[in-house]
Amino acid sequence: MYIRKPSVAGAFYPSDAEKLRKMINGFLAAVDEKEKITDKVVGIVSPHAGYIYSGPVAAYGFKLLKDAPYKGYVVISPSHRARFNGASVLPEGFYSTPLGNVEVDSDIGKALTLKNLFAYIPEIDQPEHSLEVQIPFLQLVCSDFKIVPVVIGTTDLNLCSEIGNLIADEVLSANKDYGVIISTDLSHYYSYETAKRIDGEFARALSLFDEKAIDQAIKSKKAEACGEGAVLSGIALAKRLGASKAKILKYANSGDTAGPKNEVVGYISAALLA
Repeated sequence: MYIRKPSVAGAFYPSDAEKLRKMINGFLAAVDEKEKITDKVVGIVSPHAGYIYSGPVAAYGFKLLKDAPYKGYVVISPSHRARFNGASVLPEGFYSTPLGNVEVDSDIGKALTLKNLFAYIPEIDQPEHSLEVQIPFLQLVCSDFKIVPVVIGTTDLNLCSEIGNLIADEVLSANKDYGVIISTDLSHYYSYETAKRIDGEFARALSLFDEKAIDQAIKSKKAEACGEGAVLSGIALAKRLGASKAKILKYANSGDTAGPKNEVVGYISAALLA
């Protein structure tokens, strides 16, 4: 059985299991839970940088999943290395991290690879960090779960909508109770204040829970998100699984967490709620 080895362990996060577990648990413990979420959490939007930069933000979303009843998650990330009109999905096997192996849902994975817009592309999946970095968080907040790992190669609104709906078709037809993890960072390498303004535009569009508003904000260059395709596909999927709104849980940038303020990267954590 194929095992997808970690590509950024020891770089984006510790390669030592105990150090990794301690780091993530520290992020989760530091979450400021000012407001209790009472609506059903269908999914989350989560950042994907090195943990010292984005881990404190990612923890806000993943902490909500501690009480979630899901048996698996569709994890959707962008492709950082190549654009293509579709999505790469690992049909079967395991995603490996220092915390162990997570099984891919082969029922859904295999079914997706038979559809237009889907294939398994190893040279896209293997080096992609933005999906991988979500898995250790899931391993610490969930138990006995599977994943459907999807890397999106396009930012075309219509294609992304179709991808999200095709995934939803398979999840719903299999009658599986799955959550959604959407991976994206926001603006890159602006000054601290400029990044806050640009990322605020993304947050406002996301709060509308409307793919067209998000697409327009990014295409007009008012907002930025390197995971635009993942966001568009993921929201289409989450809506089919019952989500009706988005709530921003936390925003920060690398100037707040572990870097200088002259050039920062923006991070957001949001809950997709029924």
